[in-house]
Amino acid sequence: MMAAKQSGRRANRTPKGRNRNTSWLIGLLIGIVGGAGMALVYPAPSTDIMKIQARDWYQSMRDLVTPSAAPGGGTTGMPQVYAAPPIGLPPEADTDEVLDIENVSELVNVNAPRPDTEQLTRALNTEMGELNLNNRMVVVDAATGNTLYDAGGQDQIVPASTLKLFTAATVLEHLDTDHRFATSASYSTDSGVVLTGGGDGLLATGEGTGETMGYAGLADLAEKTWDSISDQFSAGDNLTVDVWADVSRYNQPWVHPGWSESLMTGGWISPIYPMNTFGGFYVNPRTENTAVEDGAVHATAAYARHLTALAEADSMNIEFSYAGQQTRSNDLEAVATVRSAPLGQQLEYAMKQSNNMLFEMFGREAALAAGNSPDFDGTAATMQSTMGDLGISTENLQFVDNSGLSPNSRATLNSMVQLYDVMLADEQFRPVFHALTVAGYDGTMRNRMAEAPYSGIVRSKTGTLEVASSNAGMTVTADGRALWFAVNTTGAGEDYAAARAEQDRLVQVLTDCGCQTE
Repeated sequence: MMAAKQSGRRANRTPKGRNRNTSWLIGLLIGIVGGAGMALVYPAPSTDIMKIQARDWYQSMRDLVTPSAAPGGGTTGMPQVYAAPPIGLPPEADTDEVLDIENVSELVNVNAPRPDTEQLTRALNTEMGELNLNNRMVVVDAATGNTLYDAGGQDQIVPASTLKLFTAATVLEHLDTDHRFATSASYSTDSGVVLTGGGDGLLATGEGTGETMGYAGLADLAEKTWDSISDQFSAGDNLTVDVWADVSRYNQPWVHPGWSESLMTGGWISPIYPMNTFGGFYVNPRTENTAVEDGAVHATAAYARHLTALAEADSMNIEFSYAGQQTRSNDLEAVATVRSAPLGQQLEYAMKQSNNMLFEMFGREAALAAGNSPDFDGTAATMQSTMGDLGISTENLQFVDNSGLSPNSRATLNSMVQLYDVMLADEQFRPVFHALTVAGYDGTMRNRMAEAPYSGIVRSKTGTLEVASSNAGMTVTADGRALWFAVNTTGAGEDYAAARAEQDRLVQVLTDCGCQTE
């Protein structure tokens, strides 16, 4: 981290596109992370580089076979991984340093052939002709960046939740992965207690869990607050103390006018405040997935109840009661603070679960870091300018929100694969690849393509609205070549399963196709 920048914020840097002089490293990384290898057309990397990237691939495959603790706590459950590994499963090692250049050659195919463009086009066109819906698709060779198939890649499409890829890149451009969001409390005899939101949407209503989900707990914050202010009360007091929610960090409107009422009533989103619990749920969604109607009210009311219980435990008759919201920041000094899990962990959780609330909050935090207004206009401007800085064509991009809930946002399939290419070339964006959902294993792809050879191999970000459905990510061909793909489907209406099935079929054809000339 550079000493000259503010804590948690990324230093300014010169925008750059893909550096072709490092394409051998990019190709190798794709092969490792995706579970297959690349054509070796550039000078071989150093032994140290191969150790680092191979270790990354080893851990990825180990986690698929025996999942480690999930970022949100617990595990992702028993994996449904049926695809054969590229060559062999990673060996168990006493230490990470055991890996060397010889291990890599046994586990990663570095000479996988690239599909023939004509053969691939014929296979995909044939499949598209047998499908019922309107599908667009782009396929790009990950090692070289060459487009192998393009059916509507530059058309404006409704991205749905694949828009979260653009939000993820934007927030990682402006904030470090180790950035933590602070939730604080202040007190004065005139105003009472003020709970100030600092961007943490994963607050626990009780004690902090120490995990990504609920890392910072409102019960812990209440205890710290009471320890600081309890000497200002006495056992003889019979008081009601106001507890306010300071939501001034973000600007209104809290809800986008383009979001349908059904999104609100269905629990897909609620007002965007700088504090929320469990990603917008009353309790940890692993237990129950009832969405909160107002995160600021719910968080502050829970915090107030903890304060009341602490006062009662000290034999004081003091009721701390939720009093409302403050939309202007106060000048009171914080008496207690709790901090979230690092941004990188929150981002991975949000990507896997496609959590709309968290991505709207991430967008506002990126806007603040970029010096823009923390509202829908400011976040859209931040995303648009960031894409331009990263070398992504912005001609057909139109960002309305940060979650992809609005049917008025626009992107292109080409911009999605371009974004993957740029993110891979810059280490600061690598967390996005670890956050992609894995077919047959976790997140929104857990129950899709859950059979060999796709499960555990296809990794992507999905998106579903009534007007359009998308899927963008990476697969590995039968010959071991890693390819970017992006698919957009329209015409299904509310038959979401039909849209997903057609997208999956196209990706299956792509994965099955070695597509080599005879």
